Formats: sequence, C-alpha cells, structure tokens
Amino acid sequence: MIQLAQILFILSVLVILHEFGHYITAKLFKVRVEKFYLFMDAGFSLIKKKIGETEWGIGWLPLGGYVKLSGMIDESMDTEQMNTEPQPWEFRSKPAWQRLIIMLGGIIVNILLAWLIFTIMYTTVGKKIISTDELQKNGLAFGEVGQSVGFKNGDKIISIDGKHHDDFKFMNMGVLFGDKIEVDRQGEKIELLLTDEQKGEIIKKEGKGFVHARWKLNEFFIDSINKNNSNLKRFDEIIGINNERFVYLDQLIDALKTHKNDSINLIIKRNSQEITLKTKVDSTGIDSFNKTLFIDQNFNLKKAFVNIISENSPAEKAKIEFNDVIIAVNNIKIESNKDLKKILSENKEKEITLTVLRNKKNIDLKTTLDKKGTLGIGFDKKDDQYIITEKLNFAQAFPEAVSQSWSLFKYNVQSLKLIVRPKTGAYTQIQSPVGIARRLPDTWNWEFIWNFTALFSIGLAFMNLLPIPGLDGGHALFTIAEMITGKTLSNKTMGYVQTAGMIILLTLMALTFGKDIYQLVADKFF
Repeated sequence: MIQLAQILFILSVLVILHEFGHYITAKLFKVRVEKFYLFMDAGFSLIKKKIGETEWGIGWLPLGGYVKLSGMIDESMDTEQMNTEPQPWEFRSKPAWQRLIIMLGGIIVNILLAWLIFTIMYTTVGKKIISTDELQKNGLAFGEVGQSVGFKNGDKIISIDGKHHDDFKFMNMGVLFGDKIEVDRQGEKIELLLTDEQKGEIIKKEGKGFVHARWKLNEFFIDSINKNNSNLKRFDEIIGINNERFVYLDQLIDALKTHKNDSINLIIKRNSQEITLKTKVDSTGIDSFNKTLFIDQNFNLKKAFVNIISENSPAEKAKIEFNDVIIAVNNIKIESNKDLKKILSENKEKEITLTVLRNKKNIDLKTTLDKKGTLGIGFDKKDDQYIITEKLNFAQAFPEAVSQSWSLFKYNVQSLKLIVRPKTGAYTQIQSPVGIARRLPDTWNWEFIWNFTALFSIGLAFMNLLPIPGLDGGHALFTIAEMITGKTLSNKTMGYVQTAGMIILLTLMALTFGKDIYQLVADKFF
C-alpha cells in the first residue's frame, strides 16, 4: 500500500503541475479552458465541480490527466466545435506562436519543477553522488554475463566514449549507452566494444546489478549448511582454497569455477582459529557450492533498518516495524548481523527482549523465537560508504540543478536509442506505473520521493516532447510546420492524425500495463 500511495502521490504532483503549465499559458493568451482533470474521466469522474468556465475534476483512470481547451482537437476527440466559426476565446483562433507556447507549457513546468526540487535538495540535504573513484578503488566485481561480454573481476572503468562519470549511477548505465568502454586491468588499459546482443544479455539477465563494488571476503560468514558439508559449521568464515588466500569474495567464486569436479581444501576461520577442511566441488562449480551452504554478509546493524517482516513471524508478533534498527537482545548490545544471528541461535524457542531504535527512541519488544532461532525479518543496508554529500548554497545549487536535469534529459534520449534497437531487448523493460510502483521502497522516505519526482518530471518532459500525435510534441510539431510553411492541416485530417496517435499510445499503455499486472499476479500466485 505504501508503494501504491507513493506512485499516486508522485503522479498526482507531476500531472497537476504539467497540466497547470497548459492551463496558465492558455489563460495568459485568453483561451477558454473547459476542463482541468487529474487522471482520465472515461465514462465518469470521481469528483467534479464547475468554477467559472472550467470544470475541475478527478477521473477514475490513473493515466495522466488533461486540460480541454476550446477550439482544439485533443484527447477528448471532440470535433463538433470545429464545425462552427472560430471564436476569439478559442485555441484555433490564436496565432501559431501563442499556440506553440501553450502546447509546450506543461513541458516547461516539468523542467522548472525538476530545477526547483534539485535546488532545494542540494541546499538542504545536499547533493549526493555515488563516487565512482571510491566505489572502484579496489576494482569492480561482475556477474556471469558481465564477465562473458569481456569484463573481468578487478577491472576499473576509466571512461565510456572518452568520458569519465564521477557519479557511478551514470557510469553504470553508460556501459549500455556507450560504444567504447575503456578499463584499467591491473595497470593495463583495455578497450571493450559491446554488441547490441551483449547489451541485451546484460539487460535481460542481470540489469544494473551486472557490476558492483568488490566485497571483502572477511565480511561474509556461513549461515546455513547442507548435510553434505557436515564438517563445516555455522558462522565459519572462508579464507581461501588449498594454499591460496583471498581478499575478495569474487576471488573465491572465480577459484571455485576453476576447481570443478575437484576435491579442495577450504581454509576456514572458526572461533578465531584457522583450520583446513576437505570438500568436493562438482561439475557446476560455484552453483554446487551454493547448494550446499549459504553465506551471509556481516554488516553493521547500526547502518541497517528492517524492511521485510514475514507474516506470522516472531518479528510480527513482537510488533517490529519497518525502519526499526535493532540495537540489543536481552539487554546485550548487538553491533553486527553475525552477532545477532549468534545470539538468536542460542535462544531457539525462548522468549527474548529486543531493543530497537524507533524515531530516535529505544523501545523494548518481547517475542518467542521459532525452532530455527529466527525472527523473520530482512534488512536494508544503508550502504553509504561510497556516497559523497556536498551541501551547496543557492548560487551553487541552481546551476547544479540545471546541469543534473540536462544529464537526466540526455539519459532519456540515450534510453530511447537503446529501446529502438531490437537486438538489445531494452523495449521489454518498459514499465507502467504498476511496474514502477513495485520497485519503490516499502517505507515512506521524503528525500527519495522528491528526488524520484524530479527524475520522473524530466522523464515526463522528454516523453511529451516526442513528435507523436496525441502528445504535446506532436501538437508542437504541426504548429512549427505551420509557422514554417504557412499551411495548416484540415480539421478532418487533424482528427485522423489525433485518432492514430491515441490508438498508438493506448496500445502501448495496454501492453505495458498488461505485462506489469500479469507479472504482479504471477509473483503472487505462481
């Protein structure tokens, strides 16, 4: 429900302000506005009230919104009014330059909104970037697909098409947008050229998770063990294989791949002592290893908050809430995930007292653990070690806001280029508001919401600029053509064009909504 509330709030803000851009420019040029609607009122509206010459309302179908201008063929497909003589208050009677401004009014407001939000964010919470240099200081780790297309664990991305991105968010996606990727591989510069098919594999199988910072091996521990690995114990830490010790988790994974069908000696750290245990790796390598044991990350609980609570779990019975931070069990301070799991395992089926930090207050909660000694919770880690925050004054923040908005606009252009290249398969990743809502956090976070609103606002501006009939860009294109040639389309032709545009848009919406709704149902019931 929180995800749904967030997407409805974001859409409402964007749609209202976008349509207000059309409304205010129409009023500026004395064009009559017949309707102003948030969401579509196909068949009926949830709320409506006429004030002056304008009917204000909320539709039942959350697919954007609209303003209906007198003397204009728009989404309403009302052509009857076009059969009468043009009136001074009608859109069609205004000069082309005024009509163009009205058509672009919503887009302009969307861009101004992004500038405003980014400026406020940069002067309050600060400008935050994921530092590329910090994140890849020790190199990067790549998934199976990332390695299959030419990357190797430990690579550092120097530039994409000759440009270095300070913010790793743009560096990450730039791999899919760019043509030439330059990496530093153990001091040697290597150039990679990815094909559309290779980019498609990344998009389809791993997405943005195809690359991440290298994780240190000593930050992980064995959390559960299959009977086939009876020599191992929970909370053991893997140090290396045979006589080779590793620093990073990806080094262990790579080593296991080279020992398929081999017996290996695992170097284990147990209770501060090092021991060696013999085990077998089958023909699947790391996959077989994953089936016989599960490792978990030993993160700092002070930088993690509860974001998953299983139904009928001890956590739910204890009334743990989202965003709680666990700080103690039975009055014993807990600092790490490993320490938490250890003390829970020692209290199976016993009543415990959890101390959580909630709204800057310590709260004690009681519950009884299950047979496995688990609470039934999951954590979202505040992985801020690579985040650089710079608080700016207004004179600094505004130009940065404009620059960020321009970068996001170019990001949308590059995304469209990727989508229209069928071999990448990027078109399959297009999402409706249903799909977007499912990716939003389960907790209400104003900083995230406003940043996402600014990002979405630039996306909405870009989408509406596309020269597709039915969108602002389509109307603007015909108006610009009229200004150049001095000729206009007949009302009949304009009606056909508008109809074709609406069919295209509704078909795309039906496909994306259908795909996301199907996925939602499939995830719930299959």
